[in-house]
Amino acid sequence: MLTEREQVIIKYLVEAYIHNGNPVGSETLLKESSLNCSAATIRNELVTLEKRGLIRSTHHSSGRIPTVRGYRLFIDNYMTRKPLTTGEKQRLKTVILKNTDSKNIIATASETLSNLTDLAAVVTPIEQNKKTFQHIEFHKLSSNKILAILISNNDDVDNKIFNVAVDLSDEKLNIFKTYLNENFVGVPIHEIPRLLKKSMTTIRNEINTLLKILTEFIKPDESGCIVNGQSKLVRNNDLSNIDKIKKLIELFEKKQILAYLLTECINTDGIQIFIGHESGEKLLTDCSLIAAPYIQDNQIVGVLGVIGPHRMNYQKVMEIVDFTAKIMSKK
Repeated sequence: MLTEREQVIIKYLVEAYIHNGNPVGSETLLKESSLNCSAATIRNELVTLEKRGLIRSTHHSSGRIPTVRGYRLFIDNYMTRKPLTTGEKQRLKTVILKNTDSKNIIATASETLSNLTDLAAVVTPIEQNKKTFQHIEFHKLSSNKILAILISNNDDVDNKIFNVAVDLSDEKLNIFKTYLNENFVGVPIHEIPRLLKKSMTTIRNEINTLLKILTEFIKPDESGCIVNGQSKLVRNNDLSNIDKIKKLIELFEKKQILAYLLTECINTDGIQIFIGHESGEKLLTDCSLIAAPYIQDNQIVGVLGVIGPHRMNYQKVMEIVDFTAKIMSKK
C-alpha cells in the first residue's frame, strides 16, 4: 500500500515521463505536484519507490522513469479517462464508415488508428465458424503440461498441448472434463469462455486455465489480420535500439502471433492493456498493446488494437481504440 505522498509522486512521475520522455527528478516533481515538502524528501521517496520496483534510474540522469509495474499501477489506479470530443468522434466515424465493404472497413480502421495515434495498429477478424462443442478430454503430461483434445460438430478433432501455471491434479482435470461435457454439448465454442467466466468465479485460477485452453480453439484467421504503421515504431525514439527493432520486425512478420494476442481480449469486457511482458509474448517485451473487441449481432467478430512503446499517451490511445471498436460494433 502506497502512502498518499507516494501515490502523488508516482502519478506525476508517470504523467511527466509520458509527456516529454525525459527522466523525472525531484525538482520537477516538487514543481509540478502539490506536495508540501522538500526536494530531499521527494528524493527519499523516489528511492523507496525504486526499491518497490515501480520506477528505475537511468544511466545518463539522476531522474527516474516508470517500470512496467509503475505503468500498470498508474493505469489501474491513477489515470483518469478523457473521452473524445463530439467533433473528434464524428471525424473518426466519417473516416471509418466511408467504406461499407467488411474487408475494406477493417483495413480503413487499422490505417485510421495508426494515423491518429502515430503508432502501429492491428485489426483482426475472428471467424466464428459455428463450431459447437461436443466433447473434451484432458491428459496430464507433466506438472505444468496438459494435452487437451476437443471434438466439435461434424466429428472434427483438435488437440493442443498447454503450459499451465498451476499444478492441476488428475482429479481436478476430471472434474473440469465432466463439467464441460455435461453442460456445454451443442454450445458454440466461442460462447463457452464467456459462460465459464460468468458462472464459475469461485475457482478463478483453474477457470483462467480453462479459458486459455478453450480460447486457443477459436482460431483467428492470419490472412485477415491487417497491420498498419510498423515503420512508425521503428522511427520511435523509445524503440530505436537495434535489438528492439529486430524484435518488432519479427513480430510483424508473424501475424499469427498478433492475431492470437488480440483474441485474448475476447474474454474481457471492453478495453484491455498489456504492458511489456504482461502479454506473455517475448517479441512484445518493449511495447504495450491496447486492444478492444468489436461486436455485431451480439457476437464478437473481431478485435482491434494499437501497439506502441511503454511510454505512450494511454489516455488518448485508450479513447481512440475504445471508440473505434464502438464504431465497428455499430457498423
